[in-house]
Amino acid sequence: MSHLVQNETDPDRLPVAYSSWYDTPVILRVATARTLKLQTELHCTIKGESDAAVHIRIGQRDQNIYKKMILAVEEIPQSRRQ
Repeated sequence: MSHLVQNETDPDRLPVAYSSWYDTPVILRVATARTLKLQTELHCTIKGESDAAVHIRIGQRDQNIYKKMILAVEEIPQSRRQ
């Protein structure tokens, strides 16, 4: 199931929370921060988050992805997990 993520900078809106996907294999659709023209998908596991970033693991490597770069989160169905 894919979930479009709205990352608007409206002070009255709460920031998007990613806790429902912690420790779950997902596909993050991300774009470059400046133009949003270059897009790619990351097959990863969400491990946590801060105010500005989501902490992910790809294989054995951990990294942070800025929340403003995340366009969508898709949970990988059990049948497609490796």
